[in-house]
Amino acid sequence: MHIFGLNSRPVEIGVFVVALLLVGRQALSYAGWGAIDLMARLHLWPRDVFEFDAYGYVSSVSLVHAVVFWLAVICFMAAFIALILRSRFALYLLILSLVPGIGDWVLLTTVPQLMNDMAGYLHLIGHLLAICALIFLRQRGVLR
Repeated sequence: MHIFGLNSRPVEIGVFVVALLLVGRQALSYAGWGAIDLMARLHLWPRDVFEFDAYGYVSSVSLVHAVVFWLAVICFMAAFIALILRSRFALYLLILSLVPGIGDWVLLTTVPQLMNDMAGYLHLIGHLLAICALIFLRQRGVLR
């Protein structure tokens, strides 16, 4: 079967699609929050359109948290791009993104606007499943 430039068996294609969805969801989630962060810091956030207090959120985030968050954004986006390119570095980048991803989650528990611990657990489970999928794809030679 030849799909997505993969000349692989259906199970490998299925795992690749699942990995794309899992890593893509994480990357796009962080990219979305990055856009909110930038819009608030540049005073472009439309207060009258969204109920979320982006300005309050940005003002309550420490410098350490901001650095950890942006490291997570960069790592997840790099992992997603590497996966799209079927690079073996996607696995390493996704493993590397665990540190700032978990750090961001822990630091978010101190932000009053976002008291949602359950989302962090779901994110972590998805992250670990994505790592397992990438290990499988690496062992099968799908990632170059």
